[in-house]
Amino acid sequence: MDRGQYEKMVVSLEWEMFQQVKGINGRASCQDNLPTFVIMRTSQFESWDLAVVKSYLRDLVEAKQNERNLVMEKYAYMMEETDPKYFARIKHLLPAVTDRAKLLVDQILEYYEAWVIEFATSYPNIRKNGRTMDGAVIGGRASLMNYLKCELYTYSETTLALYLDSILNNKELNRYWLSMEKMAQAYGYKSLDEAENDLK
Repeated sequence: MDRGQYEKMVVSLEWEMFQQVKGINGRASCQDNLPTFVIMRTSQFESWDLAVVKSYLRDLVEAKQNERNLVMEKYAYMMEETDPKYFARIKHLLPAVTDRAKLLVDQILEYYEAWVIEFATSYPNIRKNGRTMDGAVIGGRASLMNYLKCELYTYSETTLALYLDSILNNKELNRYWLSMEKMAQAYGYKSLDEAENDLK
């Protein structure tokens, strides 16, 4: 299979899991918006090395076989920031994150935070339309760094290690920048500069 086929399989499995997520206030509108979901998720995976995509696909397949919903787990972990009281009630139901996984996630987040800061310097209008950077919950939405942390918590140690290795092997590549560039193109912009000017 080519890279695009692997990405499509990942997105398809994620979408299937996303459809099974039941929020406290019922079904979210974004659960009925497949085109946006495909753009958002594919843009992220296009910034990854293929080995990481393949490993995450294995995570998803294994999770489905074991009747785990990684997307649901991600949103549940996020509630530690968005709804601490409710999180305290469900925390024991979530898979424990190993110490090694936490260490790998912390290392990845250090690079990711630097990428976002670098991107925001050049494209502030695009960035201000996204999630808050850290700590602030606005409209019930988790901050960007918490969102990413909680998603990473659902990855296997193998996938996390591969992702970190890919970062360390190409430290000059800003993967957040690349992801945002892919997203802008998917929405019909010729470049990030065009998107930035349009969002002024």
